[in-house]
Amino acid sequence: MTSAAVQLDIDFARSHFPALSGEWALFENAGGTLAANSVLARTQAYMAENFVQPAAAYDASAEGARQIEESQRLMAEMIGAAPDEVMVGPSTSMNVFMLSEAIRRWFAPGDEIICTNLDHEANNGGWRRLEEFGLVIREWRFNPETAELELAELDKLLNAKTQLVCFSHLSNIAGGINDVAEVTRRVHAAGAMVCADGVAYAPHRALDVKAWDVDFYLCSLYKLYGPHLSLLYGKREHLARAHNNNHY
Repeated sequence: MTSAAVQLDIDFARSHFPALSGEWALFENAGGTLAANSVLARTQAYMAENFVQPAAAYDASAEGARQIEESQRLMAEMIGAAPDEVMVGPSTSMNVFMLSEAIRRWFAPGDEIICTNLDHEANNGGWRRLEEFGLVIREWRFNPETAELELAELDKLLNAKTQLVCFSHLSNIAGGINDVAEVTRRVHAAGAMVCADGVAYAPHRALDVKAWDVDFYLCSLYKLYGPHLSLLYGKREHLARAHNNNHY
């Protein structure tokens, strides 16, 4: 079967989204997707029946824990990771902020973090604030003629002080797709880590964090027909030594 032979059943697709039954034409898909009926049903069922402290001995609590574990397993499967390498937070901006707080103790004053001038604030602000702790922020600037991040410019920035490179998988401004695997290879060769923002990429392509060998990767579930939550992936060895931002 060729792609030309595939026909989208518009009525069938629209039937999964109750928000489309109204009079408004919604053009907000760049900022977030509508939640599908299946998502609404699962969320309502959990909130109505199992929204209790999970993993206790009684049935509702045990079932709630099972559903949480299942969702974590499925999200990990979606991006090619292990369940203990993914976590969920309220937004990608907040996940980056929490991640930056969890790993900033790994760095010393004078160490360098590379950010781009093409990224969304989500993968910028949390890292740039680490200047308060003596880190140096260097900027991987896009080519104004092509609106692309060029690997040759990254190579000029990488040095012995580089600890982390933060960049987008796909620019939500210019639409260019960056070669995550190649960027990661070059950064690792320089002895540093990468944090890739996949928010704009995830709705359009399959994800495989292990194949790309990224250290950290993020995407927004509310751009994937889900609730307003964000997924953060981190390599197991990184998460194991990160500072705990929770109760204990």
